[in-house]
Amino acid sequence: MRKIFLACPYSHADERVVHERFLACNEVAATIVESGNVVFSQVSMSHPINLAFKTIDPSEVGKLWAPVDAHFMESMRELIILDLEGWDRSSGIEREIEFFESRGRRVSLWSKASDEFVTETARA
Repeated sequence: MRKIFLACPYSHADERVVHERFLACNEVAATIVESGNVVFSQVSMSHPINLAFKTIDPSEVGKLWAPVDAHFMESMRELIILDLEGWDRSSGIEREIEFFESRGRRVSLWSKASDEFVTETARA
């Protein structure tokens, strides 16, 4: 069983894009779970909570989640990045890549790794 931290670009000026990213993360997380693996989808967890924040500046949300993410990243054995538009410019994803690579853990893009999970789901 693989233990996967799922990363995804999140912040965007258009709230619809943010919500679409949230939905995309949920779809990928479901695929990973259906394949019999463990996933922590940071955006799936944080998005509903972010909507409840009353006093946090949206530009500061990533800093708020960094220590929470670190706790979950320590527990996961690999990082999969949902490579939606903007993933390569995300400071959060950059931090997550550095974390996993510095520990010699696998880092993959979903566009490259997704076939592994479709195959695993089909076998189950």
